Amino acid sequence: MAQYAYDETGAVFNYFLLTILALVLLPTTYSWAFGGAKAVRTRDECDCDRCTAKQKRLAAAKRKEQSFVSTKLILLTLGWSLFAFVAYKASTTVVEETGLWDPYTILGLDHNADDAQIKSAKRKLTLKWHPDKNSDNQEEATTMTAEINKAWKTLTDEEARKNWDEWGHPDGKQSFQLGLALPRWLVEEGNSSKVLFVYTAMFMIMLPALVARWWSKAKHLNKDKILNPTMAKFYRELTATLGFEGLLELVCKADEFYTLITLDKNDAAALDELTAEVATVMAQQTTFTWKKKPAPKDAQTAMQQKVYLLMTSYLLRIAPPTSKLVEEQRLVAETSATLVGGLLQIAISRQWLSIALSVVDLSQMISQALYFHQSPLMQLPNINTTNVKHFRAKKSDVATIRDLIELDTAEQDAVLARFLTADDRQLTQRVAQQYPLLRITKAKFSVLGEPAIIPNAIVTLIVKLQLGTKSDLDADKKNGTSVANLDDPADEEEPKVNIWDAKKEPAPLAHVPYFPQEKRAVWWVYFGDMNQNRLITLGKVNDLVTEQTVRLQFQAPPRPGQWDFQVLVKSDSHIGCDALCELKLVVEPAEAAPLQEEDDDISDPEEDSIAGQMQSMRKPGGANGRKSARDSDSNSDEEESDEATPVKAVHKKKAQVTKSDEETYEDSDSSEEED
Repeated sequence: MAQYAYDETGAVFNYFLLTILALVLLPTTYSWAFGGAKAVRTRDECDCDRCTAKQKRLAAAKRKEQSFVSTKLILLTLGWSLFAFVAYKASTTVVEETGLWDPYTILGLDHNADDAQIKSAKRKLTLKWHPDKNSDNQEEATTMTAEINKAWKTLTDEEARKNWDEWGHPDGKQSFQLGLALPRWLVEEGNSSKVLFVYTAMFMIMLPALVARWWSKAKHLNKDKILNPTMAKFYRELTATLGFEGLLELVCKADEFYTLITLDKNDAAALDELTAEVATVMAQQTTFTWKKKPAPKDAQTAMQQKVYLLMTSYLLRIAPPTSKLVEEQRLVAETSATLVGGLLQIAISRQWLSIALSVVDLSQMISQALYFHQSPLMQLPNINTTNVKHFRAKKSDVATIRDLIELDTAEQDAVLARFLTADDRQLTQRVAQQYPLLRITKAKFSVLGEPAIIPNAIVTLIVKLQLGTKSDLDADKKNGTSVANLDDPADEEEPKVNIWDAKKEPAPLAHVPYFPQEKRAVWWVYFGDMNQNRLITLGKVNDLVTEQTVRLQFQAPPRPGQWDFQVLVKSDSHIGCDALCELKLVVEPAEAAPLQEEDDDISDPEEDSIAGQMQSMRKPGGANGRKSARDSDSNSDEEESDEATPVKAVHKKKAQVTKSDEETYEDSDSSEEED
């Protein structure tokens, strides 16, 4: 039977507590001290007025959030104070170490000593530790005398000595003893109510309260942190024919804005002023016209109209007249960038290619603060609606940043020198060099382990993306395409995830001077049929630095033939850097990829062996199996003639099913519902 011994001095419990505290305090302290030391900005070297003001505002907000005396710092201070106290207790606690009782060691004998040697050693030690000869140390002498007598009795008793040699104890095998790293005061009867109170407070009050607090917030959000009522509203009102203005109005109806934006009567004059400016700028810079909204009848309509006004003014790069509206405009823009992801989810689920593309276009406009059909060149500093007309010339019509980069340095200077100074021209060219020049270098279909693509096969589309240079663009223009489809065995294999690999380099920051926060570009890889407005599958790339391979899987069409598809790659942060690749999928008959029969390397056992005889016994007919086989051969011709008719009927039925296949490719049974 096991016995339990508690930590009388508390030394072991102190070391246990030190270990737990170190596991918590060390990584937390490192994260607090060095977590924000690394600069988050990479490659965005624009020092225009807009970017400089944004960086200062973000730095001030970060300092405000991370004040020197914070809750985390207070908790760390208390934790390290507790660690120091426990360490002091562990270092000053005296532990009495008692060794194992050994009669041979007490008498100074070997384990093979005989009775005479035991008796002689006992006599000598008794005389040495006799109390009369140790008057100055009576207590130790008495203790040693008792130990000597006990050792002598153990070694002179035949049974006791045998037990000691075998089990380490004179009385034989003893019960198993365990030590618990808990101090005795923790389990004493007088402290049970206190310990129970602490356990109840931690595990029955605090822990459920924290879980309930987390769940009260999480149950209303989806995985993209969008409110469920907002997603339900998007699901009802998103249609396949919704235009840019319709998407923008739908985003402004989200329930998130009710907790971010306030309706204040004092803002009425500022909102009227902003409305007049928006109407003027929209008429001058775009092909759209501001539609005057009727007076709101309720608070919900008033909120939607205010959010739509703030969002439109942001896309037109108009600053509201008051600081309160400026802050609310930033919140609307930042929240809208998240809400766009909800619209994209619904478009993907309904396989609407055009809406999925339009949603990412809206994300680009929100990132760059550009209205629909405004020039992509306005993503660069010092370029606005006034001087963008200088890029349109008879000799060189520059419509996008890619067109500007493709020009020689002298041609760029000639175009920019029409309206910019030397310093401004240098800044514009430096930011233009950061613009991603996306190239699709590979787009290829493959079926794992099959020589051809047959109907209903699981096909893998391998797309390799690359951020090229000006020389790459020149080569693409010369070759007519960027797709090389070079065979690389690494592209055919799925990448293996290794948690011990070094951390990947993060994607560069996008140049988004008007967006409230810093942003890294996300690339969406579409595969679908633009003629049928059908999205087959979609891929997402978060860490495109120089080159990235994307693998998309889908089911092949149900019948042989040639099918035209498109691969489109779009960024959610940059306008005008999209890439398009036309693909032709050839689906061959099922006979092009016949089933491969597996070779049976295990040969049948010999008939004379025991295994052979047992196998023959398992066959139908037992030992007369050969005779049954000979009898069945005589009737084989009749059976073949009888079975020919149903086999032909089955082939005829299969042919009829194949002929009745639908003429259009349907990857899955999806229905489009419009309310």
